[in-house]
Amino acid sequence: MTHFNPLGHISIGVRDYAVSRAFYTAVLAPLGLKLVYDSGPISGVPIGKVRTLGYGPDEEHELLNIFEYQDSAPPGRGFHLAFNTPTRQAVIEFHAKAIELGGTDNGTPGVREHYGKNYFAAFVVDPDGWRLEAVCKVPPEKEGKSETP
Repeated sequence: MTHFNPLGHISIGVRDYAVSRAFYTAVLAPLGLKLVYDSGPISGVPIGKVRTLGYGPDEEHELLNIFEYQDSAPPGRGFHLAFNTPTRQAVIEFHAKAIELGGTDNGTPGVREHYGKNYFAAFVVDPDGWRLEAVCKVPPEKEGKSETP
């Protein structure tokens, strides 16, 4: 049976297009997500339009949209975006890139047994205050192995 994912994408607002473009392009790469849409620099965007970025595994599956608005602010405590990863190494790389590019540590990479014995996660806060998580739930012995028979 094929699993249907009803969630199309998430959109967030950021204050600085260039900072967010550099941050998310690097941080999401270890997770298999890449920049699949970029409205371009301000000179290429018509007056009144907002600069926009889109990230996903490919153009047909854009998962995260980022819009530049000077008055953007993330929601308060209790909200975060969690990204699944295929390996623990991807979680580690996500965290390292986030810190390198101006993010704040909000939980170093490691197993969170209170969420599950294979819940390996890291938490960061992006330069705009968005809380992000990368998590690998795959047992270490099964990492990188295909689930198809």
